[in-house]
Amino acid sequence: MISSNLKRAGYRSLHTSTQKTILYGWGQTQALPLTKGHLDRVFQQPTNLQKEHDYALPKDQIVTHVSSGWGHSLLRTQDNGVYAFGLNQSGQLGTCAVDTHKVDVKNTVKLLSCGREHSHIVTENKENGDTQLYSFGNNMYGQLGLGKNKNTTPGQFIKEEKPKLVDFPDKITHITSGLDNTIFATDRNTLHGMGWSADGQLGQGKDDKDVPSPLQLSLRVKKLSSSTDFTLALDVNGRLWTWGNSEYGQGVQGKVIDRILEPLEITNVEGQVVDMAAGGPFSVLLTENGNVYTCGYGALGLGKDKIQTLKSSQIKGLTNVSKVFAATDFAAAITTSGELYTWGLNGPSCRLGTGSSQHAFEPVRVNIDKEVIDLSLGTNHAFAVCAA
Repeated sequence: MISSNLKRAGYRSLHTSTQKTILYGWGQTQALPLTKGHLDRVFQQPTNLQKEHDYALPKDQIVTHVSSGWGHSLLRTQDNGVYAFGLNQSGQLGTCAVDTHKVDVKNTVKLLSCGREHSHIVTENKENGDTQLYSFGNNMYGQLGLGKNKNTTPGQFIKEEKPKLVDFPDKITHITSGLDNTIFATDRNTLHGMGWSADGQLGQGKDDKDVPSPLQLSLRVKKLSSSTDFTLALDVNGRLWTWGNSEYGQGVQGKVIDRILEPLEITNVEGQVVDMAAGGPFSVLLTENGNVYTCGYGALGLGKDKIQTLKSSQIKGLTNVSKVFAATDFAAAITTSGELYTWGLNGPSCRLGTGSSQHAFEPVRVNIDKEVIDLSLGTNHAFAVCAA
């Protein structure tokens, strides 16, 4: 029996308990935990990865954390091992480009987060509860929070090929990454951002930041979500905030706003919001009665004839939903019975997991023979953790 607390704990980066689970993956296999993953090797529907001949994780270890970026992934196993797969042109795998998938970490891994070409690992000292933030990968916009960017050393490619400790004293509770920016929350109810902010991605104006910089917003965060160039922040009382790009109405303000430079509260949703996910040009919201709403532009789940809405609109046919997820061009939902639905733009990667490359303008039930607990969506790949 899967606990209700676990079912309610969805993130773009999934974190599960150590109950017995099975890891499924689909889409482009280069970012899956396989020794022979490749852009041209595609799984059209969810595949039990442990049954693949080239499964690259220890088979006796349960996967407890997964984060998916643009073309790479980080996975943490029950024994606190962290493994990285996929593209590595900016050092986003953290393995120093040597022939290994294992990332060197100290202390207990608490959180993982992947952006376009950057990564973060948050660890926790079990003796005193303090956290440490390690960053690696592309740092051209300062998204690693290390005090460097493309302007501090002009003409050089700014990157870190192994995890580097960020100077930050407070305890980190949540973290999310957009394309080239990072947002995290602390136990002091503060929010901090670093990286690219041309569209207000940091919630503190248009200027990039290369060290963790505070937003003028105090929240006891339940969840942060970003995948592209805007962020959603949900607090424990169900209040919802947004900042960043909203040129397609994805900020759920009832109108198009080119750039939301400081946090704005979202108040025009029917019902109490209990989960949410930030796609590229759209948002997905889940209310306490299990209904799903969307706002913005794209294959929104509202049918072929409705590809844009400036107000939160209910996705018909999705009921009893427990979690929602989104990447740049597609979205997903898990029901209380563990069924998986996806919708959005598809393509050669078959990232929707439906067995074809066709777009889905309405939610499609994904054929998976286990009860789905949690998901992590990358740009062209995805993971599902299922009950054994």
